[in-house]
Amino acid sequence: MRCVYCNTPLAAIDYCPGCGADITIQKRIMRISNLLYNQGLEKARIRDMDGAIACLKRSLKFNKENTDARNLLGLCYFETGEAVSALCEWVVSKNLKGEDNPADHYIDLLQSNKNRLDIMNQTIRKYNQSVLYCREDNEDMAIIQLKKVIGQNPKLVKAYQLLALLYMKRGEYERARKLLKRTAQIDTTNTTTLRYLQEIEEATGKSTNLNRKHKKYERDSEERGISGTLRYMSGTEMIIQPTTFRDSSTIATFINIILGLLLGGAIVWFLVVPANRQTVNDEANQQVTDANTKLASESARVQELEDEIDGYLQQVEEANQEQEDADAKVQSYEDLLGIANLYVSGDQSSAASMIAALDAEAFEGNAKTLYESLNGAVQSSLFTEYYNAGTQAYAGGDYTTAAAQLQLAVDADPNRENANYAQALFYLGFAYYNLGNYTQSDSAFNQFSTYYPDRASEVQPYIVGSSSATQQNVTGAEDVSGLGDAATGQNAQGTDGSGAGQAVQETNSWDSGQNTQGNDIVIY
Repeated sequence: MRCVYCNTPLAAIDYCPGCGADITIQKRIMRISNLLYNQGLEKARIRDMDGAIACLKRSLKFNKENTDARNLLGLCYFETGEAVSALCEWVVSKNLKGEDNPADHYIDLLQSNKNRLDIMNQTIRKYNQSVLYCREDNEDMAIIQLKKVIGQNPKLVKAYQLLALLYMKRGEYERARKLLKRTAQIDTTNTTTLRYLQEIEEATGKSTNLNRKHKKYERDSEERGISGTLRYMSGTEMIIQPTTFRDSSTIATFINIILGLLLGGAIVWFLVVPANRQTVNDEANQQVTDANTKLASESARVQELEDEIDGYLQQVEEANQEQEDADAKVQSYEDLLGIANLYVSGDQSSAASMIAALDAEAFEGNAKTLYESLNGAVQSSLFTEYYNAGTQAYAGGDYTTAAAQLQLAVDADPNRENANYAQALFYLGFAYYNLGNYTQSDSAFNQFSTYYPDRASEVQPYIVGSSSATQQNVTGAEDVSGLGDAATGQNAQGTDGSGAGQAVQETNSWDSGQNTQGNDIVIY
């Protein structure tokens, strides 16, 4: 035994010679573990496997390094048919103590016979499958599997108990009693076995004799033996004298015949009939198994056909979608050709409204080139049309129409590619300004200042939100550019007489197509 603190070998004293720690509690724990091991050993010797396993588990709880208790626990597991649990305990014991450990011998014996080890593994799997059958209320299949398990592993106590429980459920108490008696020979005090036997005794009213050995007593030398001979001692020798044969009477012969017939009938009833019944049951179980297997295969086939049908339906949907896409593409090409005809015929407005509804991604190759050309040409034509209409309305003093047309012109050229885009934005701001819509005019003037910073000074005084516009008192102005009055020969001034119409006289210096009228007011 070693110290739990410094791993120093301990002596008889109550403290560690290495670190000086008090090891009284450790020694007490070791003694308790050894005591429980001895109790488990005593129970194992009388084949009380259930009690031995319980004591050995408690012993390992106090001292998990007690290799003797662990090896004995593995032997108890092996005796009850649980070879896997036994092998686990022996492997752990071998890892704790590598030399002079009986676990090496146990593991070698178990692993030397690969066939036996495989059979044990198969029995465990079959037992688990039987439990699954019981949970699914498939008792016939569970009984078949458990019989195979018992045939391959005669020591598996749990298999006996489960099979006996199934027999008890069916009311076959004698079969269950027979299995439980065999279980009691493996583990004499198993509580589950004894509880099942008690239930059988309560159901049948018949007690169960669990004595494994029956002693045979010989008669004295002067009495007649079971074999019908007379035995007696002569000195140190036993004299066996056969009895004299006597002829049987007619009544005795008749009685013997009747007894023979009864014995034959009993043999037939207890041996032949159960065998035939078992054969019929086995055939019925096999038919049920075959029917279940066939049903499972047919179900799998039906599922495969359903999956195949789903695949075909998916292919049909994909084909329909491709057809719809193709029809939409053909319609797009037809619409593009119709737009081209409208544009050639001079109906730019209809062409613009129709081309705006088309998707550029729907065209490829030459069609895409035609779409881009038509789109650019239509937008340019629309811009020119809206721009001319807007400037003419502005010159005529119709600021509402001017604002609407110039706004359409600006929207028709979002990329500001037309040479007159700046003029359109410029007049759009003054149209909104003359209408008193200062929010829209400020937006147009701010855009103009952003896009054309070198001309920002031309519109900055008319931005209502700026300080310069406030200083000029432009609230009552009707035509700040003077373009409307200049067209009609009037002098443009605000309602307050401040001459706000002369505020944009500087704009006559940058447009080659300008005309000047009135008080140096620019008209385009």
